[in-house]
Amino acid sequence: MNLVQNIEKQIIALGNAISWLALFLVIIVCLSVFLRYVLGLSSLGFDELQWHIYSFGFMMGFSYCTSMETHVRNDLIYSKFSEKTQLWIDLISHLLVLLPFILVVLYHSWFFVARAYVTAEGSIDPGGLPHRWIIKSTLLLSFALFGIATVAKSIGIMAKLRKLTGDAN
Repeated sequence: MNLVQNIEKQIIALGNAISWLALFLVIIVCLSVFLRYVLGLSSLGFDELQWHIYSFGFMMGFSYCTSMETHVRNDLIYSKFSEKTQLWIDLISHLLVLLPFILVVLYHSWFFVARAYVTAEGSIDPGGLPHRWIIKSTLLLSFALFGIATVAKSIGIMAKLRKLTGDAN
């Protein structure tokens, strides 16, 4: 197994593991509803935790979708092209659109997370969660993984293009 396949396999395994957060989130939401409407108890920290879990799961899905090739794409036109043209479209969009976007988000996220950590930012609401830098770090983690998945997928696309070009000669 080559390095690209190994990276994608690890990202997919991580995505499969993180997908279990959806079940955990459902349990927490049900518990929150029970506590609020049956027992008359509520906690803003508990409600914020639901949003944090949801956000983490959603953000970590970017790299998973890239590795699984389940991302959104307009297949109406794309599907009519040859495999080689599709690969070129994917490669160019990865290198000229996706990777620069990822780098910009990573650059700005670093300061966003660092400021939250240095200022000990927490929820502004009483009873909310402290240490807001933890959830903000999801930006760095998810986009770093997204960048790794995008580079791995781009290398895989280049290998497929070489193979197609080699087959044509």
